[in-house]
Amino acid sequence: MSLIDDIKNQVKKTGSNKGKFIYFKPGLKIRVRFLQDMEEGVKVPFHDNYTKGINLPCQVTFGKTCPYCDDEELRTRDQYLWSAWDHEAKEVKILMAPVNNCSPIPALVGMYETYGTMTDRDYVITKNGSQTQSTYSVVPMDKVKFRNDKAKPFSKTKLLQLLEKAFPDDGGVEGEDDDVDEKPKKAAPKAKPAAKELDYDDMTAKELYDLCKEKDIDVQPKKAKEYYIDRLHDSGYPEEEKEDWEEEEEDASWSEDMSAKELYEVCVSRQIDVPVKKPAAFYIKELKEYDAKEDVEEDEKEDDEW
Repeated sequence: MSLIDDIKNQVKKTGSNKGKFIYFKPGLKIRVRFLQDMEEGVKVPFHDNYTKGINLPCQVTFGKTCPYCDDEELRTRDQYLWSAWDHEAKEVKILMAPVNNCSPIPALVGMYETYGTMTDRDYVITKNGSQTQSTYSVVPMDKVKFRNDKAKPFSKTKLLQLLEKAFPDDGGVEGEDDDVDEKPKKAAPKAKPAAKELDYDDMTAKELYDLCKEKDIDVQPKKAKEYYIDRLHDSGYPEEEKEDWEEEEEDASWSEDMSAKELYEVCVSRQIDVPVKKPAAFYIKELKEYDAKEDVEEDEKEDDEW
């Protein structure tokens, strides 16, 4: 193997395709809003061995024959995955973790059992320590409506595609010498892949429009992709113009631990007429009154529709 090939191979293994996953660095606080509840997560078995440099999803997950299932030197444990909005990155990412003492999952389970849901508030998650000494702090924020309606959880198909891309099985073990004179193992036959499920995220707006017409879904032409995806998911969005959706997206969430300046900016984004340079408590009061009014109007709208 040439030097450049070796470098490319190492780059491939360092996580260059892991941008859609949330990674916790010691001491760094990450604020997230879960877009799926606890029961809606996905469980994926992983095979790993630190000394061999192996940490891969079981290939059966992707409809393939797994060469690692019968390897007694590998540990097998489950990883759990959810879609969550990363406030700092401003995009939907995947939170993945096992269930052990070095994971935020036990604390999140406790929050879920307390509140009955994980999606009604933001959580600030902090990692302390590293490796086997890691601990996680999970702090729930105040309950507040998440107003970014365009932030959607990944479908299971899309999630598994991202997982396979982030943890590719290159058919070898990290750290092995390519020049070792050893008879190569016969590749295991691949299992017949499952029927491919349509992934709306990879389709164009025109293709989504045609699919809606094929399914007899009443839609308007020349709309944004999200419009057709929502119709296909039967999410019940009204046929509003794209500009209206963008205005709603800017309606940011807030919590009482934000600074007075941040709270003021949230008020401005919601078109609440407030003066500048007031204490945080003043803006919190205004935002609570605004949210209460919004909830009442939403309930009245639902009553009228019935």
